[in-house]
Amino acid sequence: MKNLIFVCAGGFFRELLEYVTYDIKNNFLENIKIKGVIDDSEGENYENIEHLGSIVDYTPKNNDIFIVALGSSVNRNNIYLALKKKGANFFTYVHSSAWVSPSSEIGEGVVICPFSIINANAKVADNVAINVHASVGHEANIGVSCVLSPYAAINGGASLGELSFMGTRTTVFPKVNVGKKCIVDTHSYVKIDAEDKSIISLRSEYKVVKNRLI
Repeated sequence: MKNLIFVCAGGFFRELLEYVTYDIKNNFLENIKIKGVIDDSEGENYENIEHLGSIVDYTPKNNDIFIVALGSSVNRNNIYLALKKKGANFFTYVHSSAWVSPSSEIGEGVVICPFSIINANAKVADNVAINVHASVGHEANIGVSCVLSPYAAINGGASLGELSFMGTRTTVFPKVNVGKKCIVDTHSYVKIDAEDKSIISLRSEYKVVKNRLI
């Protein structure tokens, strides 16, 4: 039996806790029990599971496995590396409703949320978070600690460099390469290669006007 520990207690943690609890209850996950959460903040809502202390102070025990519940690429990478130095083992979590091709390659500590799809021969590196309804196309490559927000899509043969972030409903076109530490802004697309540390955004002027029809 492995003891699952969530790392960080924000909003993504609350989502993952419910997903994992559901999968354990319905026998989609075997030999896993939830041990608690480690988080540096005091007074957080830990959703009735045990707070095991801070991330800095916690020492991994035998049979502990960790899942990083954080939606920031850089921060989840820093936490992942810090715990790795302590000898931590990470749980690769695939929700029961997700589809992961048997020909794909999935690293350790990867989180694949409900209704997401990882297609044929795709490669997803360690510590990647793939949120709900996201998709990774055939032969696409996702770098270490990347985050794909809900409904993000990496198309076939495309790549996303390590520590990059895709906002909600973003798209990388087929065979397009996005560099390291990039941000693709919500509702934006990438149709040509982007250099490292790029921010890609299609955001135009945002207006709210009075509704004169009602």
